[in-house]
Amino acid sequence: MPIVFAFPRLAGPFLALALAVPVAALSPGAVSAQEPEFFERPYAPGQWTFGRRLDESQLRYCVDERDPDWKVAGAIADAVAQGLLLAPQRYVVKSKIIMEDITKVYAVMLEHCDIHMGFKLIPGGYSNWATLTRAYYETEYVFVTADPDIQSLADLAPARPIGATMGTSAHIRLVSYLTALPREDRWPTYPMGTNDLALQSLLNGTVDVALVWAPHLWAKQREEPAYADLHVIDPNPLPPTTMGVGALLLADETFVRTAVDEAIAALSEDGTIAGILEEYGFPATALP
Repeated sequence: MPIVFAFPRLAGPFLALALAVPVAALSPGAVSAQEPEFFERPYAPGQWTFGRRLDESQLRYCVDERDPDWKVAGAIADAVAQGLLLAPQRYVVKSKIIMEDITKVYAVMLEHCDIHMGFKLIPGGYSNWATLTRAYYETEYVFVTADPDIQSLADLAPARPIGATMGTSAHIRLVSYLTALPREDRWPTYPMGTNDLALQSLLNGTVDVALVWAPHLWAKQREEPAYADLHVIDPNPLPPTTMGVGALLLADETFVRTAVDEAIAALSEDGTIAGILEEYGFPATALP
């Protein structure tokens, strides 16, 4: 069945392997739309049993409950399916593992997904067997505090510590900035293994400011009253660190990727994705 668009009206982390980021990167390597060689693919048990599906009237998509935005991503995927005149078929990935193995993602893709929502668009961050759609929204890493007197990072005294989710582009930018300062002007900065640890360190007073993924803070404030009084501050003197989020596909699904990219573009242009983000009060913007 050919995929067509209903113009003009189109409806709208696995964690931070980052970033069903929590939005997330797989093993290093350039993103490629070309089919990878056999040895470039991970191994998934029983992978030879998954052939090409016969039902082409559906858009099968995966969302991961560990991603803070999984319900938002599901609403966007439903809109993409509607725009392509396909029936959305959702598969919810469930696991208590914090950091997922790449083979698990590959296996889930083979069995359940045409597209897997919730991946940060990290340049060069994915293996050749995978490719990404264009971003369906852009969000940022944010500095957060419970101190009402701190409205920007510049208000933070040099002796007061920061807890930063380690390995993120925002953490790298912060460290680069600090190394350029005289030692006496630097904030003590502690790398935290996850966004949760950074926020918990803020609540228990170990740090005075936390640097975290904005969707993660959004989810925690919706779910747990303890986080309600935390507020985002201006990153000045640093610039904002933004990141696009899109969907992951197998690299040989070039036709599906093109169709989904066109649908995302149309849904961004007609305001559908912006409407979904507004409905959830989600801290992100739709890209033109």
